[in-house]
Amino acid sequence: MQRFYFLFLFVLIGACDIYAQTADEQLAAQYFSNNEFDKAADAYEKLIAKIPGSGYYYDNLLTCYFRLNKFEDAEKLTKKQQRRFDNNYYFKVDQGYVLKKANTPDKAKKVWDELLNKVTGEEQQASELASAFQKRSETDYAILVLEKARKKSNSPLLFCFELAKLYADKKETQKMVDEYLNALQGNPMIQEDIQGYLQLYLEDAADVEIVKNALLKKYRENQSIDAFSEMLVWLYVQRKEFNNAFMQARAIDKRYKEEGRRILELANLALQNEFYDDAANMYNYIISAGKDKVNYMNARIGNLSARNRKVINTTQYTIADMKLLETDYTAFLTEFGRYYFTATVIRDLARLEAYYINDYASAIQQFIELIDMPRLDNQFKAQCKLELGDIYILKGEVWDAMLLYGQVDKDFKEDPLGQEAKFRNAKLSYYMGEFEWARAQLDVLKTATTQLIANNALELSLLIQDNTLDSIEEPLLLFAKADLYYYQNKVAESLQLLDSIEKAFPRHSLTDDILMKRAELSYKNREYNKSTGYLNQLIKEHGTDILGDNALFMLADITEKKLNDKATAQKLYEQFLEQYPGSFFTTEVRKRFRALRGDTLN
Repeated sequence: MQRFYFLFLFVLIGACDIYAQTADEQLAAQYFSNNEFDKAADAYEKLIAKIPGSGYYYDNLLTCYFRLNKFEDAEKLTKKQQRRFDNNYYFKVDQGYVLKKANTPDKAKKVWDELLNKVTGEEQQASELASAFQKRSETDYAILVLEKARKKSNSPLLFCFELAKLYADKKETQKMVDEYLNALQGNPMIQEDIQGYLQLYLEDAADVEIVKNALLKKYRENQSIDAFSEMLVWLYVQRKEFNNAFMQARAIDKRYKEEGRRILELANLALQNEFYDDAANMYNYIISAGKDKVNYMNARIGNLSARNRKVINTTQYTIADMKLLETDYTAFLTEFGRYYFTATVIRDLARLEAYYINDYASAIQQFIELIDMPRLDNQFKAQCKLELGDIYILKGEVWDAMLLYGQVDKDFKEDPLGQEAKFRNAKLSYYMGEFEWARAQLDVLKTATTQLIANNALELSLLIQDNTLDSIEEPLLLFAKADLYYYQNKVAESLQLLDSIEKAFPRHSLTDDILMKRAELSYKNREYNKSTGYLNQLIKEHGTDILGDNALFMLADITEKKLNDKATAQKLYEQFLEQYPGSFFTTEVRKRFRALRGDTLN
C-alpha cells in the first residue's frame, strides 16, 4: 500500500511539472506574440534551461535577443548550445549569423570559413552543414559546402538536386540546368522528374536557349545515354519545333529499330497542333520503311488526315484539290479494304464528299455503310447517324434527319451524344419555324453535362425568346430560314433574306444576329476581310450583348488563322480575357493567347 502511495505521488508531481511547464510556455508565447520581448526572453531562458534541445525555444529566444539588440547574449546562447551539442552545425552557423546581424561581417566570415575548412567528403556532414547555411539564407556558403564535399569525395554527380535548387534560388539558370542534367546523367530513370523541374524555366526565351544548349552539349558528350536525346525531343515539342523533334526522334528510331512507333506519336502530336507539313513528313518517313512494317497503315491514315486538314484550312483550296484527296482516300480503301479498322477513313471521305465536293449521294451511302458495319462501336455508329442527319438537312430532307436524331436521342438518353442529338432536333424545329417546341427542348438542355451543348442551347433559346415576345414572328421566321440556307451553303439566298429582314424591320432586335450571320456567310465564302468588318461592327455596337464574346473570339480566330496576323490576334485574345472572363470560350482563348505569347505546351 505504501509503495502504491509513493508511486501515485511521483506521477502526481510529474504531472504538476508538465502542467507548470505548459503554462510557462504559453506565457512565453503570449509575451512573444505581444512583442514584449524582454519578458519573453526571460521566460524562454528558463524554458531552454530545462529543455536545451528544444529548437522552438531556441529560435524564439534568439529572435528576442535580436529584437532587443542583445547581440552579445545571442552569441553566448549559440556558444552555449555548441557546447551542449558539439556535433550540431546549426549553432556554429548561427554564431556567424549573429555576428553578421551585429554588423561585424568579418567576424562572421571567419566563423563560417572555419566551418568550411572542416568539410570532408562525408555526405551527411556536408548535407547538415549546407542545410544550416540555407536556414539562414546563406546560399553562397551552402553551395561552397556542397561543392567542396563533392570535390573531396571525388563524386562529380553528388548533391546535384541540392545544388540545382540553390542555383535556382540565386536565379543562376545555367548552373541550375547543368546540375539537373548531371543528376539525369547519374540516373536516366528520373527523366520525367527532370523535365518537370525544367518545365518551369521554358517561359523565357533566354532560359530556353540555356536549356537547349546544355542539353545538346550533354547529348554530344554522352550519346550512349538515351535520356538526353529523348529530352531534346521533349524540349523541341514544348517549343513546337516539330521538325527538329522529328530529326532527333528519327535517330532514336533507327538506333533501336522501333519501326516508327515514336515517330507516329510525334506525327500525331504535330497534326493535333496543326503543323500539317511536319506531320506529313513524319508519316511519309514511316511509309517509306515499307508496307510490311507494323505502323505502315496507321501512317497512311495519318498522312491522309494531315493532307485533308491542310487543304481545308488553306484559304485558296479548289475543287480540284478536293477531288485529288477523294482519289487518294478511295485508293487507300481499295488497298486496305472497307471494314471496322478503316471506318474513320470512310467517315473522313464521306465528310469530304458532303461538305467540299457536294456529292451528297456518295456521302450518304458511305455513312449508311458505316451504320450497318459489323464490329463497329455503338457510339461511333450513333455519331455517324448524327452526321448522316446533317447531310439530309443539306439536301433538304428534314424528316429523315429528324428520324435519325430521334434514334440517337432515344438510344443515348443520358449521354452527351443523346444530348447532342436532342439539340440538333431542336435546331431543326427552329429552322422549320416550330419555335415553341424548339425552345421547350432547348430549355431541357440548358443543364446538359457538356458545356458546349448547354451554351449552344442557351444561346438559341434566348434568340427565340427575345424575338417571340410580341405576336410578330415573321422576322424570326425569315431569320431561321436564312440560317437554314446558311447551313445548306445557299449563301446568296441567305443574304437575300437577311437584306429583306433589315429592310422590312429596321432596328429590330435581330440586328446583332444578322451581323453575326453576315460574318459567318462571308467566312464561308472565304471573304475573311469582309467577315472581320461585320464582326468589328458587331463588337462596337453590340459588344455587351450575348453575341459579343462570340464575335470577338471569331475575329481573333480569323486574324490568327486566316489573315496570319499573330501580333494583332494576340492583342485580341488579351482583350477577350479582359472583357469576357466568364465566357464559354475563355479556356480556349487563354490557351491560344499563351501559345502566341510563346509559352510552352502542357
